[in-house]
Amino acid sequence: MMNPLPFSLKGKRAVVTGGLGLLGSAISKALAQSGASVTALDYTDKNWEKYKKQASDNNWAMTFECFDITDTDNLDSRLEDLEETGGNIDIWVNAAYPRTTDWAKYSQALNTASWQQNVDMHLSSYCLWSEFIAARMATHGGGAIVNVASIYGIVAPDPELYANLDMSTPSAYSAIKGGIIAHTKHLAARYGRQGVRVNAVSPGGITNQQPAIFADRYNAKTMLGRMANAEEISWPIVFLCSEGANYITGANLVIDGGLTAL
Repeated sequence: MMNPLPFSLKGKRAVVTGGLGLLGSAISKALAQSGASVTALDYTDKNWEKYKKQASDNNWAMTFECFDITDTDNLDSRLEDLEETGGNIDIWVNAAYPRTTDWAKYSQALNTASWQQNVDMHLSSYCLWSEFIAARMATHGGGAIVNVASIYGIVAPDPELYANLDMSTPSAYSAIKGGIIAHTKHLAARYGRQGVRVNAVSPGGITNQQPAIFADRYNAKTMLGRMANAEEISWPIVFLCSEGANYITGANLVIDGGLTAL
């Protein structure tokens, strides 16, 4: 029988990787606002005091743990540690954005070592953590996993957006995000009968102090005429984690202001 408040996450324990980042912090807060007990994982405690105060002021159940998802040694024991300190994990959101220092600085001149490092840091970490958390969720009745992918996992970026700008979307990014979407479907197929739902979201551009010329070009390509703010990505993720999405798995929810529908 469905919860009479199917979008409430009260009584659920949620973990968000990259939980203090631009998007991750919005997801952490939205999950907490919806009633979940949230653990934000991030490689640094920068910004935690600010979010800790917000959580306290709003009576949100939020904690923080310093955690590097690119370290994929001893995954099972590290998940055990997380569950020992906070209880079984019902919701896992992969929102971290690990990348090398040269990220987005190369496009035509491909740096193969950087490509391999970024694929390992980002794609491999998402997939491996998802594999292990899905297996653990299956042992205690199920759960929900959401992976943050991108529209550039399903369509190519328009090179004209970046013309004469010192920025780009590396080809590795498309490979990573496309791989995340494919692995999401694969994992969903394997664990659906055990009550574990696995979905992805593919955001379009998110406002983050981009150069005005880039923002103008990008905004002109969307149906809504603008980029998203981080909160507009977080609430669809809350939905996918809730009982209101109980019959949704293996899906990739595109959140792009209509850009890829044109």
